Amino acid sequence: MSFLRLSREYMREGYTEIDNVFFTGYLPEADSLDVKIYLYGLWLAGTGRETDNSIERISLSLKVTEERIMRAYAYWEELGLVSISKSSPAAVIYNSVKTPVTPVVKYNAKEYADFVEEIRRIFPERELPSQDILKYVELMRGYKVEQNAMLLIARYCRDARGTTNTAYVLSVAANWAKEGVHTEADVNARLDELESNAGAVKSVYEAMGLRSAPTIEDRETYVRWTKEYGYGADVILAAARYCRRHGGIRKLAPYLEELHNAGVKTAAEAEEYRKRKEAARDLAEEIVRSLGSYYASYDMPTETYVDPWLALGFESGALLRIAKFCFIRNVRTLDGMNVYVEKLHKLGIVTERGIENYVARQTAIDARIREVLAACGSDGIVTARDRDFYRTFVETWGFEHETVLRAAAAASGKPFPMSYVNKLLLIMKENGIRTPSEAEAFLSDGNKTKKKPGSELIRQEYTAEEITSVFRSLDEVDPDEEEV
Repeated sequence: MSFLRLSREYMREGYTEIDNVFFTGYLPEADSLDVKIYLYGLWLAGTGRETDNSIERISLSLKVTEERIMRAYAYWEELGLVSISKSSPAAVIYNSVKTPVTPVVKYNAKEYADFVEEIRRIFPERELPSQDILKYVELMRGYKVEQNAMLLIARYCRDARGTTNTAYVLSVAANWAKEGVHTEADVNARLDELESNAGAVKSVYEAMGLRSAPTIEDRETYVRWTKEYGYGADVILAAARYCRRHGGIRKLAPYLEELHNAGVKTAAEAEEYRKRKEAARDLAEEIVRSLGSYYASYDMPTETYVDPWLALGFESGALLRIAKFCFIRNVRTLDGMNVYVEKLHKLGIVTERGIENYVARQTAIDARIREVLAACGSDGIVTARDRDFYRTFVETWGFEHETVLRAAAAASGKPFPMSYVNKLLLIMKENGIRTPSEAEAFLSDGNKTKKKPGSELIRQEYTAEEITSVFRSLDEVDPDEEEV
């Protein structure tokens, strides 16, 4: 028998349907692993492959224990999204999220009499409806939270948050339970931890220029920074001082996560990271200004463009030189500049000196091309097509510059002179003529000894596969990216 099945209302062919109700009503409050198990099981239930439809398959694919899988389904059963059979082995039936089969929770009134009396004493200003009491009982049963532990959590929410909202108290209790807080001793330990950090959290607020009191969430987040990230107060304060000028309190958590992902462990490393980050931001502003553009905030340009460019090994000076070059070429956006950055990186040119040498080489080549154009009788500017022609003449065909000049002189007065030079050099190449003197003699001889291209071509039969391979290789050649 399949471990997972869909109810008739949920059956669809060709795709796995997830109703928007799941995203809006269930996903935000659920644990990420519970969601992962629910969605994977939903897909598996709809595949119809009974041999692979098992709890072992889920355990192997998601790398979680079978016990953890059943805990997840127990959670979804409480919400009515699945039903777990009493058979052995158990089967899980997915219910429609629009018509969940919420189990009727019955509890022994005598067993919870003291709890109900105490919870109402904690919130005397409002009469707790029976539905709220039922929600408390459901959570305690589902997460195995002791009654005294739940009372301590409720009292803490009232005192620290000033709230009597049942949903909020239950949210805190559920989050703590997922972190292993189930007993009265667990809650006391968590409260001691939060209280011991109260002064540190207040210092963070002061470092950010905030006068309001820290919330429960702020204290819990601080604990997470110290436990998960291993950060001391000095690192967190350093981050707080930075965020005071860059986004405020809402940026503190993302910035600390950024530090953690960057491998920052000490306050000194955090300070060095801050300096590099601010230097990159200043560089981004200078680059944008060199392009003749403007941004209200330079966080996005820094993260999207400058940081990746620096990670590629580009020097700051090199990037500024590229920006000025782009401005001259009427490229005014970072995205447009990125095209040149990527090309130069492929050429291995990432330093300011490398950029200068590259520009010097290209300038020298343009000067030679202008000589060729002058010999043709043209005084126009050097175009990309002219550069392509000259690169073919010199680098691909191997002609000396002086030989190209001889052909250019012969093309003087011709329409489209560079195309005519191309034709002459192709004929010379076919005739094995390379040196300037050979070209001079050849061109002065008129048409008497010229061979037509291909007149002595040795013909060879090629297979369709060989022809396809040759032309595919030719399509992949990019001379611009091969020149260093």
